[in-house]
Amino acid sequence: MKTRTTALILVTMQIAGLVSGSFFCFSAHATELRKLADVGRPSAIPASSLPPKLRGPLGANPPTKLDDIANRAEESEGAMFVDEDKVQVKAPLLTALIELHQNMSPYSLDAAGPEHPITLRDVLNQELLNNLNIQISRANEQSAKYKYRSVLGGFLPNMSNQLSYQGITGKYASPFGALTNIGSPYLTIPSGLVWNFFDGGNTIFGSMQAKHVYRAHSYDVQRTINDELLDGAHLYYQLVLQDVLLQIRIKAVETSEALYEKNSIQYKYGANTQLDLLQAETQLADDKQKLISQQIARRQAAIKLATSLNANCNDDLVVSERLVSPTRLVDDNTKVAELVQIAIDNRPELKKWEQQRLAAKAAIKLAYAPLLPTISGTGALATTGAKVVPISGAQASSSAATGGFGADGGFSTSANTSTATPGARQNPKFNLAEIFTIGMAVQWNIGGLGVTDANKIKAARWEARKTQLEFARELSWVCKDVRDSYLNSVDAKNLIAASSAAVNSSRQQLKVAVIRLEEGVGTDLDVVNAQRSYTNALIEKAKAIVQFNESQASLLKAIGKISVDTLTSPKALIR
Repeated sequence: MKTRTTALILVTMQIAGLVSGSFFCFSAHATELRKLADVGRPSAIPASSLPPKLRGPLGANPPTKLDDIANRAEESEGAMFVDEDKVQVKAPLLTALIELHQNMSPYSLDAAGPEHPITLRDVLNQELLNNLNIQISRANEQSAKYKYRSVLGGFLPNMSNQLSYQGITGKYASPFGALTNIGSPYLTIPSGLVWNFFDGGNTIFGSMQAKHVYRAHSYDVQRTINDELLDGAHLYYQLVLQDVLLQIRIKAVETSEALYEKNSIQYKYGANTQLDLLQAETQLADDKQKLISQQIARRQAAIKLATSLNANCNDDLVVSERLVSPTRLVDDNTKVAELVQIAIDNRPELKKWEQQRLAAKAAIKLAYAPLLPTISGTGALATTGAKVVPISGAQASSSAATGGFGADGGFSTSANTSTATPGARQNPKFNLAEIFTIGMAVQWNIGGLGVTDANKIKAARWEARKTQLEFARELSWVCKDVRDSYLNSVDAKNLIAASSAAVNSSRQQLKVAVIRLEEGVGTDLDVVNAQRSYTNALIEKAKAIVQFNESQASLLKAIGKISVDTLTSPKALIR
């Protein structure tokens, strides 16, 4: 009777344990009751058909995969986070990843080329050399440079040269009825020089405007370099982050697989319900989906970085620096007001708009040029040549009748005339003569009675006003950028401490949830929720470290001190 009562109590407690969702041993007292129940159990029952012995407080069973969930979770964090402020970027095992395509590596995916290990300094140097935005900005600078030089050419004189060679042949019929044979080549070589001493200020103020535009483009190149260096640092840290998140997702899948395996065994022997098994299966499927998305996200981060570097996207970029920690690039003791002043002194955007403002002022003076006179000096040399025959004064009247130049000491272009006597005829020779001219010209043209140019002057003044307002707007944006970057840095610094506390808390919560499950006072859902919270805490901690480094880089850019050396310097920038 005593044995039957004990067995009834044991069955009742087993049913209660199944309903409550506990699938481990209940207590030491329940274990003792099971020993009493074994006294009346028939020995004919085969041992293979009995439920497996569950690990209770006395610990009679060998450990299973679920028993190591908490330890593995803690080791997972230790494999990625050296301490609260350092994260280790480990290359994941390919066997731990999910194969997405039979012809693709689960890590490099679509990349068919080799892997290229990179560091932050490598990324920044490649940005300076290969980034297309920087090259385009430099091309604009060179274009403005040569436009400025072309305007400077207006201070030099204008030269003109011409050569004209004509052959004259035929007969000339004079009014007196005489025919004259003409056959002589004619050469003209005019050379001139015009120097604009004053063209209303068009050259002077035009060159000033072009100079300021060129300088504005130079500062715009520096602005582009700063932007691309910040973008390169951001893309590098994003690749680091995606690699860390990939490790976290791998560990989450391993934990979910262990939990699902344990639930499958327990469900097979009736130690838990189908709901517990479905919950574990759902958690495993969700973690696998997130792991697949993370594999894609890591590859996309590498592609974005390669695109920014103008590198071959067929190759895969991998992080070479395995240890990443929060790096302070700007001294924490520097006040915000000092940072703002540094930004005003160094930001290339402000210097660019200052040059634009000066160029707009020069444009006003340039608009006055059409209303002013122009003063220019000229000098010319004309060289002429022809086959001529000198004639005497006694032959002047005869030369006039035969088509010559009827003047004393003149020349005749006639090679043969019908009225000339054979004895007086001479063979023509090709001779050259030169004429020099020099002079000065003053010209004052006012088109449209000055109405057109007067309105152009007013338009130029409004353009200068707009440029001044844009400079003021840029100044306010710079001040805002500095303060926003400073506050983001403060926020990220505190997020590291808060996320570290969350990691520690969620890790302990996962260990407690596993222990409660083993002791029969917890459920699978508690372990699933604890594991999800722990995974999210690890993710937030990794993001906090990367966010701090990015905020420091943004602060450097905001104060105009960003460069390859300042981004990779182990020491903080001190004013």
